[in-house]
Amino acid sequence: MRLTIALVIGLAAVPAAAQRAPITKLLDKIPSVFGSGPKQPAITLPATPVILGLTHAADRSVPGDPVTFDLGGFRLGMSEAEVSAVIASRKLTSRGVTRYVDFESQVRSLINIRGGVGGVETRRGVLGEATLQDDAGGRYMLKTLVWPDGAHLSSIVYLAPQGTATAEWRRMLVEKWGRPREEQSGDTFGARWGGGAGAFRASANLGPRGGTVEIAQPEGSSQQPGTLVEQATAAFIAARAKKPTL
Repeated sequence: MRLTIALVIGLAAVPAAAQRAPITKLLDKIPSVFGSGPKQPAITLPATPVILGLTHAADRSVPGDPVTFDLGGFRLGMSEAEVSAVIASRKLTSRGVTRYVDFESQVRSLINIRGGVGGVETRRGVLGEATLQDDAGGRYMLKTLVWPDGAHLSSIVYLAPQGTATAEWRRMLVEKWGRPREEQSGDTFGARWGGGAGAFRASANLGPRGGTVEIAQPEGSSQQPGTLVEQATAAFIAARAKKPTL
């Protein structure tokens, strides 16, 4: 009994940090019973192609060429960081943001669906959609596509407020983008810039009651990052496939 009491008193007299130090060092030398957890399989992601208007934004506007147009400072192909910089510089108010899972998560998920071992999805969020309001009462609706290096702007729509004359809307847009390919004026100003199917396009339908302005990528553009997901998935599964022995 005296020995037990003496040990307790002696331990209490040692500073708390000194008490923990030997224990910590001892535990550090003992392998964890649970291990380090499942190891994530390495996945080789494809490089993001540099495509004007899809993954790279133009640095200036060219009259009549929608791939280069800016709408409120936004341009097709902008990265999430570039979009955020425009929002901050213009002090736009967020009215709603949707985030998508990143490219790597999409690849891992598809590998798992197809019977491979893709590991746990990273589920890092990238910008998917955003609704923003300016100080004049207009709203911007943005959408992106997810590429290997992140989200890039794929669609820009401006919901214009009422109160501006039709002629003034036309003057502003022609001055900004050049003369449209198609135009119709009356109570409202309707116009189209750019080519037909398979081309970048811009359009407007505006009048005293407001309206819409839009810049969009060619139809089918959304399939391109999806194709890269497919390719990365197929490459991973092929590399891990076990060859039969005859």
